[in-house]
Amino acid sequence: MKRLFILFLSVLLLTTSLLPVTSYAEVPTIKAESYIMVDAVTGKVLLEEQADLALPPASMTKLMTLYLVRRQIEQKKLSWNKKVQPSQKVLKLAGTPGLARVPLSNRTYTVRELYDAAFIKSANDAAVLLAEVVAGTEQKFVKLMNETANTFGMDNTEYANASGLDAVDAALPGTNLMTATDIALLVIRFIKDYPDVLDVTSRSSMKLDGITLQNSDKMLKDQKYAYPGMRGMKTGTTDLAGYCFAGVATKDNMTIITVVMRTTSDQARFAETKKLLDYGFSSFEPLTYYGKGERIKDVFPIRGAEETDYDVITDASLYVTVPKNAATRPPVFTFNLTHAPIKNGASVGTVQVKDEGMYLPGFDVPRSLLYSAERIALASFKTRLFRAIAAWSDKIDDAIRKPGLVNLKQDSVK
Repeated sequence: MKRLFILFLSVLLLTTSLLPVTSYAEVPTIKAESYIMVDAVTGKVLLEEQADLALPPASMTKLMTLYLVRRQIEQKKLSWNKKVQPSQKVLKLAGTPGLARVPLSNRTYTVRELYDAAFIKSANDAAVLLAEVVAGTEQKFVKLMNETANTFGMDNTEYANASGLDAVDAALPGTNLMTATDIALLVIRFIKDYPDVLDVTSRSSMKLDGITLQNSDKMLKDQKYAYPGMRGMKTGTTDLAGYCFAGVATKDNMTIITVVMRTTSDQARFAETKKLLDYGFSSFEPLTYYGKGERIKDVFPIRGAEETDYDVITDASLYVTVPKNAATRPPVFTFNLTHAPIKNGASVGTVQVKDEGMYLPGFDVPRSLLYSAERIALASFKTRLFRAIAAWSDKIDDAIRKPGLVNLKQDSVK
Protein backbone atom coordinates (compact mmCIF):
# COMPACT_ATOMS: atom_id res chain seq x y z
CA MET A 1 0.00 0.00 0.00
CA LYS A 2 2.83 2.39 0.91
CA ARG A 3 4.52 1.74 -2.46
CA LEU A 4 1.26 2.45 -4.32
CA PHE A 5 0.84 5.73 -2.44
CA ILE A 6 4.42 6.81 -3.25
CA LEU A 7 3.88 5.88 -6.92
CA PHE A 8 0.60 7.82 -7.02
CA LEU A 9 2.25 10.89 -5.41
CA SER A 10 5.15 10.77 -7.88
CA VAL A 11 2.78 10.65 -10.87
CA LEU A 12 0.74 13.53 -9.43
CA LEU A 13 3.79 15.73 -8.93
CA LEU A 14 5.06 14.96 -12.43
CA THR A 15 1.69 15.76 -13.98
CA THR A 16 1.44 19.00 -12.05
CA SER A 17 4.90 20.10 -13.15
CA LEU A 18 3.87 19.69 -16.78
CA LEU A 19 0.89 22.05 -16.46
CA PRO A 20 1.35 25.57 -17.91
CA VAL A 21 2.21 28.13 -15.24
CA THR A 22 0.30 31.41 -15.28
CA SER A 23 2.01 34.21 -13.41
CA TYR A 24 0.86 37.76 -12.82
CA ALA A 25 2.83 40.70 -11.47
CA GLU A 26 1.87 41.74 -7.99
CA VAL A 27 -0.32 44.84 -7.88
CA PRO A 28 1.90 47.63 -6.52
CA THR A 29 1.12 49.88 -3.59
CA ILE A 30 1.18 53.42 -4.95
CA LYS A 31 1.95 56.18 -2.49
CA ALA A 32 -0.08 58.98 -4.02
CA GLU A 33 -3.38 60.52 -3.01
CA SER A 34 -4.76 59.84 -6.46
CA TYR A 35 -3.48 57.97 -9.51
CA ILE A 36 -4.52 56.31 -12.75
CA MET A 37 -2.90 54.22 -15.50
CA VAL A 38 -4.59 53.79 -18.88
CA ASP A 39 -3.90 52.44 -22.35
CA ALA A 40 -3.42 55.47 -24.61
CA VAL A 41 -5.15 53.88 -27.61
CA THR A 42 -8.23 52.27 -26.11
CA GLY A 43 -8.66 54.37 -22.97
CA LYS A 44 -8.85 51.20 -20.90
CA VAL A 45 -8.11 51.77 -17.23
CA LEU A 46 -5.37 49.37 -16.11
CA LEU A 47 -5.10 50.56 -12.50
CA GLU A 48 -6.52 53.46 -10.49
CA GLU A 49 -7.23 54.76 -7.02
CA GLN A 50 -9.26 57.86 -6.16
CA ALA A 51 -8.94 58.83 -9.82
CA ASP A 52 -12.07 61.01 -9.71
CA LEU A 53 -10.93 63.05 -6.71
CA ALA A 54 -10.49 66.70 -7.71
CA LEU A 55 -7.10 68.03 -6.57
CA PRO A 56 -4.84 70.96 -7.48
CA PRO A 57 -2.88 69.81 -10.57
CA ALA A 58 -0.08 72.41 -10.30
CA SER A 59 1.75 72.77 -13.63
CA MET A 60 -0.15 69.89 -15.21
CA THR A 61 -2.58 72.77 -15.80
CA LYS A 62 -0.25 73.82 -18.62
CA LEU A 63 -1.36 70.79 -20.65
CA MET A 64 -4.58 72.66 -21.49
CA THR A 65 -2.76 75.98 -21.96
CA LEU A 66 -0.34 74.44 -24.43
CA TYR A 67 -3.05 72.37 -26.16
CA LEU A 68 -4.94 75.58 -26.94
CA VAL A 69 -1.76 77.23 -28.23
CA ARG A 70 -1.08 74.21 -30.46
CA ARG A 71 -4.67 74.35 -31.74
CA GLN A 72 -4.19 78.02 -32.65
CA ILE A 73 -1.12 77.02 -34.65
CA GLU A 74 -3.09 74.28 -36.46
CA GLN A 75 -5.91 76.72 -37.24
CA LYS A 76 -3.32 79.20 -38.58
CA LYS A 77 -4.47 81.84 -36.09
CA LEU A 78 -0.98 81.85 -34.63
CA SER A 79 2.51 81.25 -36.00
CA TRP A 80 5.43 79.52 -34.34
CA ASN A 81 7.63 82.40 -35.50
CA LYS A 82 5.40 85.17 -34.14
CA LYS A 83 7.46 87.40 -31.83
CA VAL A 84 5.89 88.67 -28.63
CA GLN A 85 7.01 91.03 -25.87
CA PRO A 86 6.36 90.12 -22.21
CA SER A 87 3.76 92.30 -20.49
CA GLN A 88 4.45 94.02 -17.18
CA LYS A 89 2.43 91.29 -15.44
CA VAL A 90 4.64 88.60 -17.00
CA LEU A 91 7.84 90.48 -16.19
CA LYS A 92 6.72 90.81 -12.57
CA LEU A 93 6.13 87.06 -12.44
CA ALA A 94 9.49 86.47 -14.11
CA GLY A 95 11.16 88.52 -11.41
CA THR A 96 9.62 86.57 -8.53
CA PRO A 97 12.16 84.05 -7.18
CA GLY A 98 11.06 80.43 -7.42
CA LEU A 99 8.05 81.05 -9.68
CA ALA A 100 9.36 81.82 -13.16
CA ARG A 101 11.97 79.07 -13.55
CA VAL A 102 13.41 80.63 -16.75
CA PRO A 103 13.01 83.69 -16.24
CA LEU A 104 11.89 85.74 -19.24
CA SER A 105 13.67 89.04 -19.97
CA ASN A 106 12.35 92.30 -21.38
CA ARG A 107 12.90 91.24 -24.99
CA THR A 108 10.90 89.54 -27.73
CA TYR A 109 10.40 85.77 -27.81
CA THR A 110 8.89 83.50 -30.46
CA VAL A 111 5.80 81.47 -29.71
CA ARG A 112 7.93 78.39 -30.35
CA GLU A 113 10.41 79.37 -27.63
CA LEU A 114 7.63 80.04 -25.12
CA TYR A 115 5.81 76.80 -25.95
CA ASP A 116 8.97 74.73 -25.53
CA ALA A 117 9.96 76.51 -22.30
CA ALA A 118 6.52 75.99 -20.77
CA PHE A 119 6.67 72.28 -21.55
CA ILE A 120 10.31 71.46 -20.92
CA LYS A 121 11.11 73.77 -17.99
CA SER A 122 7.50 74.31 -16.87
CA ALA A 123 8.01 78.07 -17.20
CA ASN A 124 5.08 79.84 -15.54
CA ASP A 125 5.85 83.23 -17.09
CA ALA A 126 5.97 81.64 -20.56
CA ALA A 127 2.56 80.01 -20.00
CA VAL A 128 0.96 83.29 -18.88
CA LEU A 129 2.45 85.17 -21.81
CA LEU A 130 1.09 82.57 -24.25
CA ALA A 131 -2.35 82.93 -22.65
CA GLU A 132 -2.21 86.69 -23.21
CA VAL A 133 -1.13 86.19 -26.82
CA VAL A 134 -4.07 83.87 -27.55
CA ALA A 135 -6.88 85.64 -25.69
CA GLY A 136 -5.65 89.13 -24.81
CA THR A 137 -5.71 88.55 -21.06
CA GLU A 138 -5.12 85.55 -18.84
CA GLN A 139 -8.67 85.88 -17.44
CA LYS A 140 -10.20 85.56 -20.93
CA PHE A 141 -7.92 82.62 -21.67
CA VAL A 142 -9.05 80.83 -18.49
CA LYS A 143 -12.64 81.07 -19.74
CA LEU A 144 -11.53 79.38 -22.96
CA MET A 145 -9.76 76.68 -20.95
CA ASN A 146 -12.91 75.85 -19.02
CA GLU A 147 -15.07 75.85 -22.14
CA THR A 148 -12.67 73.43 -23.83
CA ALA A 149 -12.53 71.15 -20.78
CA ASN A 150 -16.32 70.96 -20.83
CA THR A 151 -16.26 70.06 -24.54
CA PHE A 152 -13.74 67.28 -23.87
CA GLY A 153 -15.92 65.72 -21.16
CA MET A 154 -13.55 66.73 -18.36
CA ASP A 155 -16.47 67.12 -15.97
CA ASN A 156 -14.45 67.50 -12.77
CA THR A 157 -12.00 70.12 -13.99
CA GLU A 158 -12.04 73.81 -13.10
CA TYR A 159 -9.33 76.23 -14.20
CA ALA A 160 -8.51 79.48 -12.41
CA ASN A 161 -5.24 80.42 -14.15
CA ALA A 162 -3.09 79.34 -17.09
CA SER A 163 0.09 78.36 -15.23
CA GLY A 164 -1.06 76.08 -12.41
CA LEU A 165 0.30 78.29 -9.65
CA ASP A 166 -1.56 78.45 -6.36
CA ALA A 167 -3.85 81.49 -6.20
CA VAL A 168 -1.55 83.42 -3.87
CA ASP A 169 1.23 83.27 -6.49
CA ALA A 170 -0.87 83.47 -9.65
CA ALA A 171 -2.47 86.78 -8.57
CA LEU A 172 -5.85 85.47 -9.77
CA PRO A 173 -8.68 84.23 -7.55
CA GLY A 174 -9.68 80.59 -7.37
CA THR A 175 -7.87 77.26 -7.41
CA ASN A 176 -7.20 75.00 -10.36
CA LEU A 177 -8.80 71.59 -9.79
CA MET A 178 -8.48 68.45 -11.90
CA THR A 179 -8.87 64.73 -11.45
CA ALA A 180 -6.39 62.09 -12.55
CA THR A 181 -9.10 60.81 -14.91
CA ASP A 182 -9.50 64.22 -16.56
CA ILE A 183 -5.74 64.67 -16.90
CA ALA A 184 -5.46 61.27 -18.61
CA LEU A 185 -8.28 62.28 -20.98
CA LEU A 186 -6.47 65.50 -21.85
CA VAL A 187 -3.14 63.76 -22.43
CA ILE A 188 -4.79 61.29 -24.81
CA ARG A 189 -6.54 64.13 -26.62
CA PHE A 190 -3.26 66.05 -26.96
CA ILE A 191 -1.18 63.19 -28.36
CA LYS A 192 -3.96 62.04 -30.71
CA ASP A 193 -4.69 65.50 -32.11
CA TYR A 194 -1.08 66.69 -32.19
CA PRO A 195 1.34 63.74 -31.93
CA ASP A 196 4.26 66.08 -32.56
CA VAL A 197 3.89 67.22 -28.95
CA LEU A 198 5.93 64.15 -27.97
CA ASP A 199 8.85 65.52 -30.00
CA VAL A 200 8.96 68.38 -27.49
CA THR A 201 8.20 66.52 -24.27
CA SER A 202 10.81 63.84 -24.99
CA ARG A 203 13.64 66.41 -25.19
CA SER A 204 15.92 66.38 -22.16
CA SER A 205 16.84 70.05 -22.48
CA MET A 206 16.59 73.24 -24.50
CA LYS A 207 18.43 76.54 -24.77
CA LEU A 208 16.91 79.94 -24.06
CA ASP A 209 18.77 83.20 -23.68
CA GLY A 210 22.00 81.22 -23.96
CA ILE A 211 21.11 79.10 -20.93
CA THR A 212 20.54 75.34 -21.04
CA LEU A 213 17.22 74.44 -19.41
CA GLN A 214 16.86 70.87 -18.17
CA ASN A 215 13.53 69.07 -18.57
CA SER A 216 11.66 68.76 -15.27
CA ASP A 217 10.76 65.17 -16.30
CA LYS A 218 13.66 63.20 -14.83
CA MET A 219 12.49 59.87 -16.27
CA LEU A 220 13.71 60.77 -19.76
CA LYS A 221 16.78 59.18 -21.32
CA ASP A 222 20.06 60.02 -19.57
CA GLN A 223 18.18 61.63 -16.68
CA LYS A 224 18.41 60.72 -12.98
CA TYR A 225 15.38 58.38 -12.97
CA ALA A 226 15.49 57.36 -16.65
CA TYR A 227 12.86 54.84 -17.70
CA PRO A 228 13.05 52.93 -21.03
CA GLY A 229 10.41 54.16 -23.44
CA MET A 230 9.55 57.32 -21.49
CA ARG A 231 8.31 60.02 -23.87
CA GLY A 232 7.72 62.70 -21.27
CA MET A 233 4.68 64.90 -20.71
CA LYS A 234 4.21 67.19 -17.68
CA THR A 235 5.32 67.59 -14.09
CA GLY A 236 3.64 69.80 -11.49
CA THR A 237 4.62 71.11 -8.06
CA THR A 238 3.04 73.61 -5.66
CA ASP A 239 2.45 73.77 -1.93
CA LEU A 240 -1.21 72.76 -2.37
CA ALA A 241 -0.67 70.14 -5.06
CA GLY A 242 2.44 68.43 -3.76
CA TYR A 243 4.48 66.64 -6.41
CA CYS A 244 2.54 65.47 -9.49
CA PHE A 245 3.41 63.90 -12.80
CA ALA A 246 1.55 62.85 -15.96
CA GLY A 247 3.73 60.57 -18.07
CA VAL A 248 3.63 58.80 -21.43
CA ALA A 249 5.72 55.67 -22.07
CA THR A 250 5.84 53.19 -24.96
CA LYS A 251 7.09 49.60 -24.92
CA ASP A 252 6.30 46.51 -27.04
CA ASN A 253 3.82 48.44 -29.22
CA MET A 254 1.80 49.59 -26.20
CA THR A 255 1.62 53.18 -24.98
CA ILE A 256 0.64 53.76 -21.36
CA ILE A 257 -0.40 57.01 -19.71
CA THR A 258 0.11 57.45 -15.98
CA VAL A 259 -0.96 60.23 -13.63
CA VAL A 260 0.13 60.51 -9.99
CA MET A 261 -1.14 63.36 -7.82
CA ARG A 262 0.02 64.69 -4.47
CA THR A 263 3.09 62.56 -3.84
CA THR A 264 5.58 63.65 -1.20
CA SER A 265 8.71 64.57 -3.16
CA ASP A 266 10.31 65.01 -6.56
CA GLN A 267 11.82 61.53 -6.30
CA ALA A 268 8.54 60.01 -5.10
CA ARG A 269 6.49 61.07 -8.13
CA PHE A 270 8.92 59.30 -10.44
CA ALA A 271 9.30 56.27 -8.17
CA GLU A 272 5.52 55.78 -8.03
CA THR A 273 5.26 56.27 -11.79
CA LYS A 274 7.92 53.58 -12.27
CA LYS A 275 5.87 51.17 -10.15
CA LEU A 276 2.83 51.79 -12.31
CA LEU A 277 4.72 51.37 -15.58
CA ASP A 278 6.52 48.23 -14.42
CA TYR A 279 3.19 46.69 -13.47
CA GLY A 280 1.44 47.85 -16.62
CA PHE A 281 4.01 46.58 -19.09
CA SER A 282 4.53 43.27 -17.27
CA SER A 283 0.83 42.52 -16.76
CA PHE A 284 -0.87 43.69 -19.97
CA GLU A 285 -0.32 43.41 -23.69
CA PRO A 286 -1.96 44.75 -26.86
CA LEU A 287 -3.69 42.40 -29.28
CA THR A 288 -4.72 43.42 -32.78
CA TYR A 289 -7.46 41.09 -33.96
CA TYR A 290 -7.96 42.77 -37.33
CA GLY A 291 -6.22 45.58 -39.16
CA LYS A 292 -7.85 48.60 -40.73
CA GLY A 293 -9.36 47.66 -44.09
CA GLU A 294 -8.81 43.94 -43.47
CA ARG A 295 -11.04 41.50 -45.34
CA ILE A 296 -12.59 38.90 -43.02
CA LYS A 297 -13.76 35.86 -44.97
CA ASP A 298 -17.05 33.97 -44.69
CA VAL A 299 -18.41 35.53 -41.50
CA PHE A 300 -21.42 37.42 -42.87
CA PRO A 301 -24.51 35.15 -43.05
CA ILE A 302 -27.05 36.30 -45.63
CA ARG A 303 -30.44 34.90 -46.53
CA GLY A 304 -31.74 34.92 -50.05
CA ALA A 305 -28.30 35.12 -51.71
CA GLU A 306 -26.45 32.60 -53.88
CA GLU A 307 -24.01 31.80 -51.05
CA THR A 308 -24.76 31.50 -47.34
CA ASP A 309 -21.71 33.41 -45.98
CA TYR A 310 -19.86 36.43 -47.35
CA ASP A 311 -16.78 38.54 -46.61
CA VAL A 312 -16.70 41.86 -44.75
CA ILE A 313 -14.13 44.66 -44.47
CA THR A 314 -13.19 46.52 -41.27
CA ASP A 315 -13.25 50.31 -41.14
CA ALA A 316 -10.63 50.43 -38.34
CA SER A 317 -8.25 48.10 -36.56
CA LEU A 318 -9.68 46.06 -33.69
CA TYR A 319 -7.06 46.66 -31.00
CA VAL A 320 -7.63 45.52 -27.43
CA THR A 321 -5.57 45.54 -24.24
CA VAL A 322 -5.67 42.26 -22.32
CA PRO A 323 -3.95 40.70 -19.31
CA LYS A 324 -0.90 38.66 -20.26
CA ASN A 325 -1.32 34.87 -20.22
CA ALA A 326 -5.11 35.20 -20.25
CA ALA A 327 -7.14 33.01 -22.60
CA THR A 328 -7.80 34.75 -25.91
CA ARG A 329 -11.42 35.75 -26.28
CA PRO A 330 -13.08 35.16 -29.65
CA PRO A 331 -14.37 38.19 -31.56
CA VAL A 332 -18.13 38.73 -31.53
CA PHE A 333 -19.85 39.71 -34.79
CA THR A 334 -23.16 41.58 -34.79
CA PHE A 335 -24.97 42.19 -38.08
CA ASN A 336 -27.82 44.58 -38.78
CA LEU A 337 -28.49 43.34 -42.31
CA THR A 338 -29.58 39.76 -42.89
CA HIS A 339 -31.24 39.54 -46.31
CA ALA A 340 -30.07 40.06 -49.89
CA PRO A 341 -29.70 42.22 -51.87
CA ILE A 342 -26.94 44.32 -50.26
CA LYS A 343 -24.86 47.03 -51.89
CA ASN A 344 -21.09 46.84 -52.08
CA GLY A 345 -19.62 48.84 -49.19
CA ALA A 346 -22.85 48.92 -47.20
CA SER A 347 -22.54 49.17 -43.43
CA VAL A 348 -23.59 45.74 -42.20
CA GLY A 349 -22.54 45.49 -38.52
CA THR A 350 -19.71 45.49 -36.00
CA VAL A 351 -17.07 43.22 -34.52
CA GLN A 352 -15.78 43.54 -30.96
CA VAL A 353 -14.18 41.56 -28.15
CA LYS A 354 -16.18 41.36 -24.94
CA ASP A 355 -14.45 43.07 -22.01
CA GLU A 356 -15.77 43.84 -18.54
CA GLY A 357 -12.91 46.23 -17.78
CA MET A 358 -13.20 49.95 -16.98
CA TYR A 359 -12.72 52.65 -19.63
CA LEU A 360 -12.22 56.39 -19.48
CA PRO A 361 -15.32 58.55 -20.05
CA GLY A 362 -16.02 58.76 -23.77
CA PHE A 363 -14.34 55.41 -24.46
CA ASP A 364 -16.01 52.04 -24.79
CA VAL A 365 -15.11 48.41 -25.44
CA PRO A 366 -13.14 48.52 -28.72
CA ARG A 367 -15.10 47.66 -31.83
CA SER A 368 -14.83 48.06 -35.58
CA LEU A 369 -17.57 48.82 -38.06
CA LEU A 370 -17.99 46.27 -40.83
CA TYR A 371 -18.80 46.85 -44.51
CA SER A 372 -19.81 44.39 -47.18
CA ALA A 373 -16.85 43.42 -49.34
CA GLU A 374 -18.95 43.06 -52.51
CA ARG A 375 -22.40 43.50 -53.95
CA ILE A 376 -24.60 40.66 -52.74
CA ALA A 377 -27.34 39.96 -55.25
CA LEU A 378 -30.60 38.17 -54.64
CA ALA A 379 -30.39 34.50 -55.59
CA SER A 380 -32.33 33.29 -58.63
CA PHE A 381 -35.98 32.35 -58.23
CA LYS A 382 -35.09 28.73 -58.92
CA THR A 383 -32.48 28.67 -56.12
CA ARG A 384 -34.82 30.34 -53.64
CA LEU A 385 -37.68 27.98 -54.56
CA PHE A 386 -35.44 24.94 -54.12
CA ARG A 387 -34.32 26.17 -50.68
CA ALA A 388 -37.90 26.87 -49.63
CA ILE A 389 -39.00 23.36 -50.64
CA ALA A 390 -36.00 21.83 -48.87
CA ALA A 391 -36.73 23.80 -45.69
CA TRP A 392 -40.43 22.82 -45.86
CA SER A 393 -39.45 19.17 -46.38
CA ASP A 394 -37.16 19.27 -43.35
CA LYS A 395 -39.98 20.64 -41.19
CA ILE A 396 -42.35 17.89 -42.33
CA ASP A 397 -39.71 15.27 -41.63
CA ASP A 398 -39.10 16.66 -38.14
CA ALA A 399 -42.83 16.65 -37.43
CA ILE A 400 -43.17 12.99 -38.49
CA ARG A 401 -40.25 11.92 -36.34
CA LYS A 402 -41.41 13.87 -33.31
CA PRO A 403 -43.38 11.71 -30.82
CA GLY A 404 -47.08 12.65 -30.83
CA LEU A 405 -49.58 12.65 -28.00
CA VAL A 406 -50.91 9.24 -29.06
CA ASN A 407 -47.48 7.68 -28.96
CA LEU A 408 -46.75 9.29 -25.61
CA LYS A 409 -49.99 7.83 -24.14
CA GLN A 410 -49.17 4.35 -25.49
CA ASP A 411 -45.68 4.58 -24.00
CA SER A 412 -47.16 5.56 -20.65
CA VAL A 413 -49.54 2.53 -20.72
CA LYS A 414 -46.63 0.21 -21.33
